[in-house]
Amino acid sequence: MNIGLLIAQALLIIWPPYVANATPVLAKRVFRGRLHPIDFNKSLKDGRRILGDGKTYEGFIMGVTLGTLGGYLVVYIIGSLTAPILKYPTMLDSFIMSVAALLGDMLGAFIKRRLGLRRGEPAPLLDQLDFLLASLLSLYLIDPSLLPLPVAVTAVLITPPIHLATNAGAYLLGLKNEPW
Repeated sequence: MNIGLLIAQALLIIWPPYVANATPVLAKRVFRGRLHPIDFNKSLKDGRRILGDGKTYEGFIMGVTLGTLGGYLVVYIIGSLTAPILKYPTMLDSFIMSVAALLGDMLGAFIKRRLGLRRGEPAPLLDQLDFLLASLLSLYLIDPSLLPLPVAVTAVLITPPIHLATNAGAYLLGLKNEPW
């Protein structure tokens, strides 16, 4: 597979988790700031929050919904136009990857809290890859044929710069407090 097709295949596979990971920041506006933290504002024995205020039920539901439906819609349109050249995930795959992406992001937040990092503090590579690795693992477990090693490696390599660019854009639009 040439490099262009490899990148296109990787983007098609990871589009639903990208959407799922990006859309929870919209929950603050949609729900007018009335958000409910998944960790119920609880801390562990170390005195640090379990996840922090950035992980909410509203954001999770919004991320899973838009990652599944919005992510899959784009994947389906592009995938059906390029089939059989490119493979694409099903709606169920998109749902599972969206859930896994947000669980991976929560795991990243949990790790950051244990490291003593506050919400919004950068954790290079953890911030960019936690959601992706969880979603790729979930896809591999349900349909390994969609995730050959070159596609997985390409997805991991292209995600940090894409993640940083989209977060900078969200910062400029006032959707995020930090540009990373």
